[in-house]
Amino acid sequence: MSRLALSLTRFFFLLGAFASPAQADNWPEWRGADGDGFSDESTVPLKWTHQQNVLWKTELPAPGNSSPIVFGDRVFLTCANDDGTERSLMAFNRKSGALLWKRSKRHLQPDPTHATNPWCAPSPATDGESVYTWNGSAGAAAYDYSGKILWQRDLGAFVHQWGHASSPRLYKDTVIIFGGPGPRVLLTALDKRTGKTVWQEDLSQLGSEPQELKGSFATPFIWQNGKRTELLLPLPGYLASFDPDSGKEIWRCDGLGSLSYSDALLGQGMILAFSGFKGPSFGMRAPGQNERGNLTKSHRVWFNEASEQRVGSGVIIGDRFYICGRKGPLKCGDLSTGEIIWTHDLGEQAWSAISYVQNRLYLTDQTGVTYIFKPEDHFDLIERNTLAKEDRGNATIAFSDGQLFLRTHRHLYAIENAR
Repeated sequence: MSRLALSLTRFFFLLGAFASPAQADNWPEWRGADGDGFSDESTVPLKWTHQQNVLWKTELPAPGNSSPIVFGDRVFLTCANDDGTERSLMAFNRKSGALLWKRSKRHLQPDPTHATNPWCAPSPATDGESVYTWNGSAGAAAYDYSGKILWQRDLGAFVHQWGHASSPRLYKDTVIIFGGPGPRVLLTALDKRTGKTVWQEDLSQLGSEPQELKGSFATPFIWQNGKRTELLLPLPGYLASFDPDSGKEIWRCDGLGSLSYSDALLGQGMILAFSGFKGPSFGMRAPGQNERGNLTKSHRVWFNEASEQRVGSGVIIGDRFYICGRKGPLKCGDLSTGEIIWTHDLGEQAWSAISYVQNRLYLTDQTGVTYIFKPEDHFDLIERNTLAKEDRGNATIAFSDGQLFLRTHRHLYAIENAR
């Protein structure tokens, strides 16, 4: 299925909004070119182990939760050292897995995080010319493809006991960064060429003490609503839409809990938002391109008061949504009602996002097992692919030109069908 067909399936609204096509062979940001986990690849591998169909496997310096991105002949990945005093961006040769360069920034100030969420959790982003990183208190940076530093920005301290995880999002000539959680919370756009602030929206009214169980770790999602471009971001208490050209809030819908990890989902004229830590979830009717303000009463269609802890983001396929809880309950739900149609217990925790390619869904659990299953009204497993026992992890697969790139805490894998 083409990118345009996928976009029409996912984003068709009464006013005719759809996403523009993107190159199939690149995976330039968190969750791909459109930031939604969809790929129109046609030759993605179905079977692999730590030895079978492995093009290469490269050892990594330390554990991490960020996911790889792929552009042309390069694979990029962020990784910190064991104590977080060195924050690095690494570039690998796509064909061989050889490390081409590694650029690191020292950060010696106290910067807490949880043991399960090592530093450098945000994935990088690239426009094919430069690579952009965001590391919370360690700041933002841009590099060219030779590893030369183009600019660095210190945006201040972002302190929370669980660290941070939101990945940078590219929009026009800017890098959009969500900073938080903790006492300081902000949404900002930096000029891609210079790193200078284009706009900054202070969201510190949502701030909390570093030990408080409050905050958002989600990554902004950009979509085209008719002639209006919007940025969706789950926040403590509500889902917000912002203007990515100015940072000003367009609308909000109340109903989220104090914690959010997964990104907003969009499809078939509906927008879904999920809380973390047993908080509520809801589905709302996507607003028209001229609607603004608090849309809770007019647009929220369903509301589920409590659910299991959720970390990884899901997908919408047709009139169903698929999402996995942190402790492994994989679920399929009705898009229009929120009713859960089926639940399958993976038996392991899963923090990664679900991806959709070739009418198949891909999800990797913390033990490195990737489940490939059909988007059906019952759990229909296609394959269960296992790596070595030491290859645990939380990252999400990158799909590019018939290959898969999977990061574990110990290795970066390139997987392709044997030729």
